[in-house]
Amino acid sequence: MKILKYLFLFLIFSVNAQTLTLKECYDLAKQNYPLIKRHDLIAKTKEYNLQNAAKGWLPQIQITGQATYQNDVTQLPIQIPNFTITPVSKDQYKVYADVQQNIYDGGMIANQKKMAIVNSEIELKKTEVETDQLEVRINQIYFGILQTDEQLQQTELTKADITNGLKKAEAQLQNGVIYRSNVDVLKAQLINLEQKQLELQSMKKSFTDMLSVFIHKNIDENTQLQRPEKILIPEENKRAELKLFDLQKQALETQKSFINSKNTPKLGAFFQGGYGKPGFNMLKNEFDIFYIGGLRLNIPISGFYTKKNDLALVQTQQQEIDVQKENFLFNQHFETIQNNNDLQKIQQLINKDSELIALRESIKKASLAQLENGVITTSDYLREVNELARAQNQKIVHEIQYLSTQYNLKAHLNQ
Repeated sequence: MKILKYLFLFLIFSVNAQTLTLKECYDLAKQNYPLIKRHDLIAKTKEYNLQNAAKGWLPQIQITGQATYQNDVTQLPIQIPNFTITPVSKDQYKVYADVQQNIYDGGMIANQKKMAIVNSEIELKKTEVETDQLEVRINQIYFGILQTDEQLQQTELTKADITNGLKKAEAQLQNGVIYRSNVDVLKAQLINLEQKQLELQSMKKSFTDMLSVFIHKNIDENTQLQRPEKILIPEENKRAELKLFDLQKQALETQKSFINSKNTPKLGAFFQGGYGKPGFNMLKNEFDIFYIGGLRLNIPISGFYTKKNDLALVQTQQQEIDVQKENFLFNQHFETIQNNNDLQKIQQLINKDSELIALRESIKKASLAQLENGVITTSDYLREVNELARAQNQKIVHEIQYLSTQYNLKAHLNQ
């Protein structure tokens, strides 16, 4: 009945226990990372810039008011008999509207739109670069929790071995075969293991609290973290930085087009109309309506003074990005080689750990029998138990280290 009761309680605990995978932690961390709020801001900025660029095709209107006084005005240098020409007043007034309409702008507005789109993609990619770094930080916390969990389980197994030896030692003490100090050695080690458990539980709580902050979800010591499987990692590099380098070069290419557009002839229509004294008829010294309209061709010349240097400067910036990309790939390749070598080394250590644990298990079993028969002391038995525990803990560390290195390499290549 007791077995059924414990089984029932275990099933209830298993159903109610919260389970998380490493992939779920990645997704939750990225969704709740404060920097993710930039996505909406970047989208709004892009829309505003596109709208402003498109408004370059709307008529550009300017209203001007002017009142002036001048020391002299134009007069006829001759006098005509019986005919008087009233000179224009020295005080003059006008209010007019000036309307400009682009017809051909050499591609300036189109390039402004391209620049707005590329700059938006660059900012999004910068955000992606930083959020991708979250995976490495989540790995450290996630695998830290897994390691402390397994070490806690291993501590329980070690306590069981010592408790088993303690029972036999206490039986020998009752029979007067050994001294109480031999029993106390095992009891002292149990206390040491309980202290170690407290340290591991505190460490796990710290990791759990940090993970809760990252994924914005309440988790506790009862939350079950699923141990990820070993994975096969392709060599292909999908880091967001590579796309960022390409976008930065694309932005500079658009800047080249912008420089060329700036120095291209432009055609527009204009209209100017207003009311003032005098109007266009300078001999009519009174307020009048005036207007003028037509086409205007603008051929920039001074821009050619610096065009060559401007394009050369952009080309230099593109070359600098190429160097940065090459350096990034070099460091990535170097780190990938190092991680792959580490994986080979750790796997070899795990294989040796398994061999060592098998030997230590055999030695521990023999020691327990020897302890029961009074051949060895409790200190001798404890030494073999501790050696087994050390080998088992070493394997736990190596196995978690292997998984952590694999998933860090996966994040390193953005697979």
